[in-house]
Amino acid sequence: MNNFWQRTLTGSLFVTALVGGTLFSEWTFFGLIFVINLLCLMEFFELLLPDKNWIEKYLAVIAGSVINLMFIFIIRGNLSLAWFYHLIPVFLALVLIKLFENTGREFETLAFQVLGILYICAPLSMLADFGYFNSISYSYTLPLGFFILQWASDTFAYLVGRQFGKHRLFERVSPKKSWEGLIGAVILTVGTGFVLSLFWDDLSAKDWMIVAALVVIFGTFGDLVESLLKRNLGIKDSGSILPGHGGVLDRFDGVFISAPAVYFYLLLTT
Repeated sequence: MNNFWQRTLTGSLFVTALVGGTLFSEWTFFGLIFVINLLCLMEFFELLLPDKNWIEKYLAVIAGSVINLMFIFIIRGNLSLAWFYHLIPVFLALVLIKLFENTGREFETLAFQVLGILYICAPLSMLADFGYFNSISYSYTLPLGFFILQWASDTFAYLVGRQFGKHRLFERVSPKKSWEGLIGAVILTVGTGFVLSLFWDDLSAKDWMIVAALVVIFGTFGDLVESLLKRNLGIKDSGSILPGHGGVLDRFDGVFISAPAVYFYLLLTT
């Protein structure tokens, strides 16, 4: 199978899983978020802690997974807000276990573990809450709309940048990204946000368009941040779990920055 068809098949399955999981029910959506969180954490710590033993690598994966599940059950109302205090013993456990590791680099490991949880787990937990904005029960429209806007942003930035891109956006980190691609993506993705407002009234047309702009701008920052990480590590892809597309981190790098931006905008305005 050549690379084009490999990318097409993988991309189609990837989109189908995201759309299907988001549409079907709140449990499939939460399950989707949990699996994405788990795979991203595993990739992150494989990259940042390659010479560590499995306990050091996967302790933070377990902690991040527990935190993600806790947020999901708080969002659903199964757990009270008081469960947020359980974050304290989770992080205390990460610290105290360092006494028994005896590697000479315990705090370096701890820094990467905490960074991974904040960088991956926190944004995905915010994304899990999108299904409950302006609704007591689960509604798929906002999370699915967010995914559509993220895909539209990536697609439009690539197409416009390829056709018209001449001025590099951040050449030191990502030599292919251009100002023209970014501006084109903002305009066309904001238009996509307006189209979504014609079908889904969870948000006003103005809010859908602002959310679209936030997705493009902060999603671009997220892409640049992961590009910087990969340049620091001297790698092209974060993993190989998605044939032709790289790793899971490569597919969700924009989400890690855009989801918090959208989340806090919605908290302040809805």
